[in-house]
Amino acid sequence: MGEEFDAPVFKAFEREGYSRVADGYANKTAKVAAQANEAVLDAVEAKAGTRLLDVACGPGLLTALARERGAEVAALDFAPTMVALARERNPGVEVVEGDAESLPFEDGRFDAVTCNLGILHFAAPEAAVAEAYRVLKPGGRYVFTCWTPPAVNPFMGLILGSIQTHGTMNVDLPAGPPLFRFGDADACRAVLGEAGFTDLTVTEAPLVWPCATPEELVEELPTSTARLGPLLRAQSGADRRRIEEAITSGAREFATAEGVRIPSAVVVASGRKP
Repeated sequence: MGEEFDAPVFKAFEREGYSRVADGYANKTAKVAAQANEAVLDAVEAKAGTRLLDVACGPGLLTALARERGAEVAALDFAPTMVALARERNPGVEVVEGDAESLPFEDGRFDAVTCNLGILHFAAPEAAVAEAYRVLKPGGRYVFTCWTPPAVNPFMGLILGSIQTHGTMNVDLPAGPPLFRFGDADACRAVLGEAGFTDLTVTEAPLVWPCATPEELVEELPTSTARLGPLLRAQSGADRRRIEEAITSGAREFATAEGVRIPSAVVVASGRKP
């Protein structure tokens, strides 16, 4: 899909990026993503006794919610600082550092596998979906989420639209797979079906990106995101100022009495292993 890229270089960039911003990500982006956690767990019918693997667990918010439901949870992330945060939040849980494209678990171990906003960070998403299939028992369910594309996602539209209008997307950062590939329902069904999943379901879950002020949004992006932050930092000085002004101006349109609340959304795609 899309142009070719150097997978090892991309994976190293993502791993280093999420290791660097782990604390900021945990305090902001992970909390935004967590607004979809109930929908994610509902998609795999997580309940007491469910053996669940949380792939790309980040700081462990979904892991914790699955435990609250009574699931028997294991978790995995590729960034060591994320693993440390997830272990701190989930004492006693098996949280391992590893690759979603080569899971260190035996065949058929789990009743459910979740992956909230991880698939867009995998160099080979088809391999990650196939690995989820492998570690599921027959009848087990898998779910992943991905951001909806900028055209229908006001938050992503504001950030990326400001960069495209006042700067450039053509910067010296490692190329990777299309960021919004799985924001398309047909692409979700295709990758799940190719792996062998049936009973496919693709829905959307609304999210809100909150911040106290428009200026806070500009300040927190570089410290809470592993792709958008480097993309902003790679702009020239003058371009970056114009981009930040555009983001600030656009964010003001979403001001409420409680602060800025920018709508966003993720696609929630799931299937069952026959």
